[in-house]
Amino acid sequence: MESSPSVTQYGLCGLRKWSSHGRQGPDTEPFSRGHLHDFVLLNVDRAQDVQYNQNRFTCDDVDFNLRAHSAGLLICCFNNFSVMKKQIAIGGHRSFIIKTKATDVPTTVPASQYVCAPDSKHPFLAAPAQLLLEKYLQHCSRTLFPLASRNAGHPVLSVDCYLNLGPEVPRSTLPLPLQVPQQVQVCYVSSRPHSINISTAELLFSGLLLYLCDSFVTASFLKKFHFLKGATLCVICSDRNSLRQTVVRLELEDEWRLRLRDEFQTANAKEDRPLFFLTGKHV
Repeated sequence: MESSPSVTQYGLCGLRKWSSHGRQGPDTEPFSRGHLHDFVLLNVDRAQDVQYNQNRFTCDDVDFNLRAHSAGLLICCFNNFSVMKKQIAIGGHRSFIIKTKATDVPTTVPASQYVCAPDSKHPFLAAPAQLLLEKYLQHCSRTLFPLASRNAGHPVLSVDCYLNLGPEVPRSTLPLPLQVPQQVQVCYVSSRPHSINISTAELLFSGLLLYLCDSFVTASFLKKFHFLKGATLCVICSDRNSLRQTVVRLELEDEWRLRLRDEFQTANAKEDRPLFFLTGKHV
């Protein structure tokens, strides 16, 4: 790998996943471009402007791959090498048992109860707010984005961040070796100047997902995209004040119907710093 020409120009390098069936499918060439996982070599000089979200519990690798690609970094998989990942039964988000704070006895809490209305008497859960949010979006995406369910032609637009909305494959400009049946398809775009994004001129989106968006996301940027009537908006912020400021700054009320009863938070106590989100419908 070190002797490969211009290897220092790559932003990320990876290896193909080992398989007992040997090399099959599109990985017949010594090099390929695509999402890297399990084993990644990071060129810290090239990738210093791409931030890794250390607070994520799931799909952090997909999110980072999309960020790196949209930033114009070269991503290369060395298919002449393979890596085997050891399965570790403990650790990671699987170690978190989601239970109520009122009891130490583990109880089954459905994903729909991972969020609640602010100031309600909903039982609080003993789990990180980020984990509750990710699990809620993963298991309840079809309820949150009904027009996107099994509607691959009208994906949910996700700006600057990829969040798992169920068993789907994110749409990007990177080639994927396998397309699987999708329930909710996600289209990732970056708001950064000079970023590389998929062409969305012909797309009508079934939803808009804004997660902790920063000043790069502007009202004029969002007006470039087109949405189905009745499409779902989901704005996620760290507190209720930021939520209201984001709605005003992005002029969301011009095209989206927003109601106070559609404001939610992760089912955390105030001292556990819940995340807040607001949903709305495109008019």
